[in-house]
Amino acid sequence: MKIKGSSSTESTVKEIGERLLKQRLGANLTQAALAEKAGVSKRTIERIESGCSIQLSTLIQVLRVFDLLNLLDQAIPAKPHKATSEEKAVTHTAKRMNRAPEETPRKSRSWGFEERPR
Repeated sequence: MKIKGSSSTESTVKEIGERLLKQRLGANLTQAALAEKAGVSKRTIERIESGCSIQLSTLIQVLRVFDLLNLLDQAIPAKPHKATSEEKAVTHTAKRMNRAPEETPRKSRSWGFEERPR
């Protein structure tokens, strides 16, 4: 599966877990061996591979074992991303809309200690 911007967070996390599983198997590592090299528990590796949510720092530790950390530099470049004209159009339409003017004036608030009409 290709990870797309339209993919749900759940499906993206699951896909990352499956890809890391393939990396581990390709490196001929057991879950326990990967866990030891990454400095995390075996249960954490199990959770990653099953598509559970993990902390970013944990992902970084695992990527470092596979020498894939440098790919984050490509995924998240230091220079800001320039929006395409299509992305700009979406941004402009997402601005907050002003409320319609109220048709009836607001009632004044009473704090309870003002003099009331008799």
